[in-house]
Amino acid sequence: MTLADLKTSLSEKRYDAVEGAFAEALLDPLPNAEWLLSAVRGLGRVAPQKSRLQALATDADSVLRAVPGAEAARLRWELLKEAVKAGATPTTTDGFHRLFESALSGAYPEAASLPALLGHFKFRDAKTPADGMARLEKLEKWVPFEVGRVFTMAGRGPGKVVGTNFQLDAVRFDFEKAKGISIPIGVAAKSLVPLPEGHFLRDKLLAADRLAARAEADPADALRHLLESEGKALTLSEVKEAFAGLVPEERWTAFWTAARKHPQVLVHGSGKSARIEWSHSAEAAEDKLLAKFEKSTLEDQVDFYRKHGRRSAELSAKLAGCLAAEARRFRATDPAAAFEIAVVIDGAPGVDLGFDLEELVPENLVPFLSKVPDRLARERALDAHVRRFPHRAAEALAEWFFREDDVRTLEAIDRRLREIAPEDRETLHDRLLKNPRHGPKAFFWHAQKAAEEEAFRARLGPAVLGRLLDAVGWSELAGVRTKLKEMFDRTGLAASWLVKQATVDEARLFLEALHRHHDLEPHRVRALVSAAEMRFPELRKKTEDETVFATVEAIEAMRRELDQILKVEIPENTKGIQQAAQEGDLSENFEYKARRDRQQLLSARAGKLQEQLAHARPLDPAAVDPSEVRPGTRVTVSGDSGQRVLTLLGPWDSRPDDGVYSYLSDLGKALLGKRPGDTAIVLGERIEIRKIEAWK
Repeated sequence: MTLADLKTSLSEKRYDAVEGAFAEALLDPLPNAEWLLSAVRGLGRVAPQKSRLQALATDADSVLRAVPGAEAARLRWELLKEAVKAGATPTTTDGFHRLFESALSGAYPEAASLPALLGHFKFRDAKTPADGMARLEKLEKWVPFEVGRVFTMAGRGPGKVVGTNFQLDAVRFDFEKAKGISIPIGVAAKSLVPLPEGHFLRDKLLAADRLAARAEADPADALRHLLESEGKALTLSEVKEAFAGLVPEERWTAFWTAARKHPQVLVHGSGKSARIEWSHSAEAAEDKLLAKFEKSTLEDQVDFYRKHGRRSAELSAKLAGCLAAEARRFRATDPAAAFEIAVVIDGAPGVDLGFDLEELVPENLVPFLSKVPDRLARERALDAHVRRFPHRAAEALAEWFFREDDVRTLEAIDRRLREIAPEDRETLHDRLLKNPRHGPKAFFWHAQKAAEEEAFRARLGPAVLGRLLDAVGWSELAGVRTKLKEMFDRTGLAASWLVKQATVDEARLFLEALHRHHDLEPHRVRALVSAAEMRFPELRKKTEDETVFATVEAIEAMRRELDQILKVEIPENTKGIQQAAQEGDLSENFEYKARRDRQQLLSARAGKLQEQLAHARPLDPAAVDPSEVRPGTRVTVSGDSGQRVLTLLGPWDSRPDDGVYSYLSDLGKALLGKRPGDTAIVLGERIEIRKIEAWK
C-alpha cells in the first residue's frame, strides 16, 4: 500500500486494510519507515481506533526490538513516541518506564549522560505513559549536547559544549572566537550541527596547530579535507573564512594559488563568489569541465580555455580543437573574432589552425582593434601590424594610443614607438599632456610613469598637475580614482615634484590650482601645502588662529608615531603591495586589496599628524602667566560639590579622569580668561576661581 493508498484507506475508514498493510510493512520495516510513521499518525487521529493503534504499536515494538542496527532502534523510538502522542498506552509486564527507557537508550546508544538526564527530569515519577513521554521529549533535546561534543553554528563556527544549565534552559559553548557563550536549548537544537570525528571544523577547534601545519605543507590536501568534510562546493569566501587563523593573511594568496592547481580542484566563476569543488578524480574533474565547456557560448568558451586550458595536455587539445574550428568558421565573416580565438589557442599541442593568424590583421587597424576585447590579442595585433605594414605602423600606434584602456598595452605601444619612431613618440606625449581628455587612461598611465622615471617626470609642471587634479573627478577614471588620489599624498608624485623640481612660481601656481579643486580630501591638500611651504617658506601664511598648544611630551609622541608610519609601516606595506601584486589575478587577491586599504589609512593618518604638528606649539611652564586662566595653568575651583583642581593643557594631553582637560574643550573655554574671584558654569555647576598657578 502506498502513502496515497494509505490516505485513501483512512479517509474511507478501511482500517482492517490499514492494519493488514501495517503488518506487511513490518516484514521489512526500514524501507517502509515513512509509511509506518504515517499510519500511526493517521490512526491516532481517529478516536475509535485507539485500541487498534495500541495493538499495532505493541507489534511494531516487538518486531523492531529484534532488528539489529541504529536505524531500527531509531525507528522503534519514533514509532513509540507517535503512538503515545496519539493516545496509545503501550507497556510491558515491567511497566511503561522500562519500555520507554529501553527504546530511548537504543535510539541514543552513545549518550553517556542519559541516566543522569532521566534522573534530572524525574522520569520514574511519571504516573502515565503520556506524562512519561512528555518528560522524555523534554529530555531528548538535551541528549545531543553532552559536555565535550563539538558542533558548528552559522555565524560562530565550531564550538565545544562545556556545560549545561537546566535552570536557565541553556547550553554553554566555547566557540573558536568566543568562550562561555550560553545558547537556549531550543535554539541549540535548531541551529547547531554536530561535527563528527575527522571533520575539518572539529579539527580546527581541537587541533588547530596540526591542521595549520597540514595547510602549510600541502595546501591542496587541506582544501580537500575541508570540501569533503562539508560534502558540498563552497564559495571562495567560505573557504577563506574556514582557513582563517590557520593560514596567515599575508600567506593566503600563495596558499590559494598552490591549492587551486591540484587536478581535482574545480573553480567555477571568479572572485569571492567563485564556487570551489573537489572532484573524486582528475579524470572526473576534466570530464565535468569538458561538459561545461560544450554547453557554453563561444565567448564563455574562450574565457574557459584561458582559465582551464593548461590543466592537462589532453584537455587543452580537446578545448583548443573546438575553438580552432570556430576560428576557421569566423575567418571570413569576423576576422577580429577569429584572430582573438587564434591568439588564445596559439601553441596548443596538436592543434592546426590551417591559416597564419597574422594575415587576419588589416592595414586599417583601429576598427579591427575596436572589436578585440582581449588585451594580449590587441598587443599581438599591434605587433603584427608593425611587421606587415611598417609604413603605417607609427600612425596606427599613435591613433590607438588614445583609445587604449589598459596601461600594460599603453606601455607596449610607447615601447614600440620609441623603437620605430622616437620623434612621433615625443609629439604624441605633447599632444596627450595638452589634451588629456582625448585619452584619459593614457594620461593616467603617463602620470604613473612620471612617478617612476625621470624622463616622464621632466614633463611635469603646474599645468599638467592641474589637469591631473581635474582627472580625479573624471568618470572615465573612476576605477583608478584611489590611485590618482595617492599621487597627491605626502609621498606621492605631486609632493615629489614640489620638493625636487618646482620653482617658487610653479609651486604658487600649483597651490592656486589645488585650492580651486574639491575632489581631494583635506588631509591631502594640507600635506601638499606643507610640502610647498617647507620648500619655499615665502609661500607660508601666518595663521595664528590655527596654533595648538600642547606639552612637549605630547608633541614628541605624535612625532614618534609619524616617524613609525612614514619610515616603517608605509614602506613595509608598500613592499607588501608589490609582493601581493605578483601573486596573479587581483580579483581574487585578498591580500592585495587589504594592503591597498591599509595604505590609504596610513596615508590619511600621516597627513593628519603632519597637519597637527604643523600647528603645534610647545607649552613652557616657566613662561606661563598665572594672572588669569590660560593654557598651561592649574586652577583651583570651589562649588557645591567641594573644592577641586583642574589643569588646562593641550588637546592631546587631555586626561579627564586625572583632572587634566584640553583648553579647547567646553570646560576649558568656560575657564579661559577668568581671574581669581570670577565665577563660571562648568559641567552644569557654578564654580568660583580660587587660585591660578603655572602647571608644572
